[in-house]
Order: sequence, then C-alpha cells, then structure tokens
Amino acid sequence: MEERRGFGGQPAERESLDMLHVGELGFAVEYRHVGEERGPSVHVFGEVEGREEEILRFDCFDRTPHYHYGFSYISEPQTLIDTAAVGDPLEWACERIGTRLPALLERAKAGHLAAACDPDALRDVAAELLARGRALAA
Repeated sequence: MEERRGFGGQPAERESLDMLHVGELGFAVEYRHVGEERGPSVHVFGEVEGREEEILRFDCFDRTPHYHYGFSYISEPQTLIDTAAVGDPLEWACERIGTRLPALLERAKAGHLAAACDPDALRDVAAELLARGRALAA
C-alpha cells in the first residue's frame, strides 16, 4: 500500500484532464463537485524529488474558494481566497499562474522548476486556463 502523503484530499485524476504544458510543468482545469461546493479547480503538476506531483491546486469554488501548496506531497492546510479582496477566484488564480508562478513554486518546495517558466508561455497558458474554466462554469 502506498504511503499517504500531502493534504489528504481527493487527488486529481490526471488521465481524465486535458493537459497544457510549459516546460516541465503540466496545467489543467476541471469542474468539480465536492460536497456542497462546486466550481473550477486549476491544477499545476511537475516532478518533485523524482515523483510526478500536484504542486498547486486552486479550488475556485462558489462557497469557500481556496488553494493548496504541494497538494500531493506537503501536509499543510488550505489557504482561503478572499473574494472581497481579489474578486473572481478563477481569474485571480489564473493571473497568479501568469505572473507569479516562480514564487509559488518556491513556496511549494518545487523551486527547481521555476527556471523553466517562460513568462510569455505562462501568460498564454494562464489565459487558456481562464477561458477553459469559464466555459466549464457556464
């Protein structure tokens, strides 16, 4: 039996996701129903210590939007997204990917992947994730 690691929530089913790639990173968005919550979840995947991991997850849910650092390998509580301060959580999450991903990777103990983050490619993938997420939520 594989060791339980990370946050302990529902892992992403990567096989069912339509992945986008920038360098060594994979990105996807899906619409999820978790209990009373629903909304788009944005995922960032990459290799950490020789294992493919979910590095970041932004759960842009309608009631309690939040995000996770090192979802599949760091046991850490979720961080709430304050919609009064940031507005639309999906737009905010995609903007973070497009403009702040290297810092987020550092915080998620995956800083070694930051060097492969081409700023133009990240802005493009962030825009595509936002468009896909909005289409899923429509």
